[in-house]
Amino acid sequence: MNKPKTIHTLYKRLLNLYPENFRAQLGESMEQTFNDLYNEKSQHAQHKWFGFVLWTFVETAIGIVREHALLIKEINLMKNILTNLGSSTITSFLLLIPFMILEWATRSDAPRTNASMMLWVILWLLSMMFLVILIPVVRNVRAGNILMANSVSLLPRVFFLVVLAWLWVALIIDQMPCFLGGSGC
Repeated sequence: MNKPKTIHTLYKRLLNLYPENFRAQLGESMEQTFNDLYNEKSQHAQHKWFGFVLWTFVETAIGIVREHALLIKEINLMKNILTNLGSSTITSFLLLIPFMILEWATRSDAPRTNASMMLWVILWLLSMMFLVILIPVVRNVRAGNILMANSVSLLPRVFFLVVLAWLWVALIIDQMPCFLGGSGC
């Protein structure tokens, strides 16, 4: 059995366990580096090649596990929630549910106005617009883009995010007596 050919073949098969994108970018150079180092070790020190091969295989296996863990980490729940318009709609609605429950739980027989539905629509639209503006910023950050490189588009977005958040919080604070069952709301 030809030891160098077998070891090179085993290392090549080990590299095939890396995620496809990683393997496409670095697999060939990793294989070439291993082959060069193995040939160098086997020529200079006949008895030390086994330790080198064992250490390299263990280190490569650890790298494979890390790359797969990073790949799984990239597919996280927050990314899916913030980058999907449909889930932005649901998320903005979920922000309103505590206030709706609070108003329902504290309602009384006191006279009320019919502006309640308009309040919910405005609160929902404010939070929806906030999330829609936030999505491209989150995508750029996750893609590794430098935010200040696009400061022309970033500054207005941050301004609108601050304004929308301020309006939403101000409206909640203003309507809190109504949520708590106040009369004349």
